[in-house]
Amino acid sequence: MLDQPVPGDADGVFEYCQDPVFERFLTVPWPYRREHADGFLSEYVPSGWMSDREYTWALRDAPGADLLGVIGLRLTGDSVAADASVHRMGSIGFWLGAPHRGRGLMPEAQRLVADWAFSSGIVDVLHWECLIGNVASARTAWKSGFRFSGVGPSVAPHRDGTSPDSWQAHLAAADDRTPQPDWPAEALAR
Repeated sequence: MLDQPVPGDADGVFEYCQDPVFERFLTVPWPYRREHADGFLSEYVPSGWMSDREYTWALRDAPGADLLGVIGLRLTGDSVAADASVHRMGSIGFWLGAPHRGRGLMPEAQRLVADWAFSSGIVDVLHWECLIGNVASARTAWKSGFRFSGVGPSVAPHRDGTSPDSWQAHLAAADDRTPQPDWPAEALAR
């Protein structure tokens, strides 16, 4: 289930963000300190919802249960497609605590967020990206029906301010949400 992250989730956020995988692939500050978790939950998440520019949810097994991970949708503006149509764009990002990986939670969370974003008319195209090598994230996007669109500089800057190359994909409101062909084999390797 998805619900609002709350200050009481700070211990979980702090604990999960000690994972060396996060240092390698996420834009979270490193080293990740307790005050980062507190600020994320008490300032960043509420201000995103209040501005209607970024929506962040906690993943839980049940209401009031411990935090398993986080998924967010950031509105990124409009883009013009090759056919000159204008699309409202959003960018989806997520992480899952190491003990909860491999349970199929994140594809389901992506489906819930996409359904909400598309049905409410907030966006009609979702963008996803991850640093090259983050196979777990790529497999999750692939399972959720994202179409691979190539390799390019990261839209979201890394913690050092650079935009390293990333695998990128998109999901449109009309897409069927089944795994799509044409993903590079190295992005889906187990």
